[in-house]
Amino acid sequence: MKTHFYKEDIKKICYNNHLDVDTIFERVKKIYPKAWRSTIYRNVEELTLEWWLKKLSWIGQKAYYEGIKENHAHLVNKKTWEIIDVEIKNLDINIPENFDVENIDIRIYGE
Repeated sequence: MKTHFYKEDIKKICYNNHLDVDTIFERVKKIYPKAWRSTIYRNVEELTLEWWLKKLSWIGQKAYYEGIKENHAHLVNKKTWEIIDVEIKNLDINIPENFDVENIDIRIYGE
């Protein structure tokens, strides 16, 4: 499977954003007019497997992607499906010593 140089641009596009893959493709296409949709989709999936992007597949009808950053929760507006990052403070959960936390995924739905 061919890896392309679009990855760095995709990381920048997705940082601090919650974007579906079509939006990512459109933004990359503005930079690289000859980019192919399938190549961008493949790069997005590879970046997800490499933990550079986080796939949010539980929001509305689409999957969204965001650049990996510190652990945070998501507020999801059920009317608009807007996603807002919120900092996690004072989270007190008893996790066994031998359990290695890789990711925290907290979603709060409302309007």
